[in-house]
Amino acid sequence: MITNGVGSVLRQIRKGRGESIVEVAKATHTSPASFTKWENDQTIPSERSIRKLAEYYNTDPLELLSVAYPDKYAQKQENEQPVGDGPSIRVEDLLGNNSVLTYNGVPLAAGTKSLVAAFIAGLIIAQPE
Repeated sequence: MITNGVGSVLRQIRKGRGESIVEVAKATHTSPASFTKWENDQTIPSERSIRKLAEYYNTDPLELLSVAYPDKYAQKQENEQPVGDGPSIRVEDLLGNNSVLTYNGVPLAAGTKSLVAAFIAGLIIAQPE
């Protein structure tokens, strides 16, 4: 199972809009079976499919692409300045495959880390411009 969290983000957006998998799949010319696999993080949608979904959801495709393909699309913007005096930590690095998240000194299980990643990605994507 793929644990990058893009499926959880897609599910959160879809459910937030009150739509079924069949409705979104039909509107984006995707099979419901493929969409189900994406939402269950069994497969990752192609970049083309993500762009179609972003257009349908009226969101910036780079936001979804950076969750699905962080090595390729998750980049720090040149004009972004760190806030505060502390070190700047990229969310992508924090939730990357090589990082270990802990709570009260205990490492989180991979499934829990995946849920945290999906939740954070959903919060970021859901922010108004």
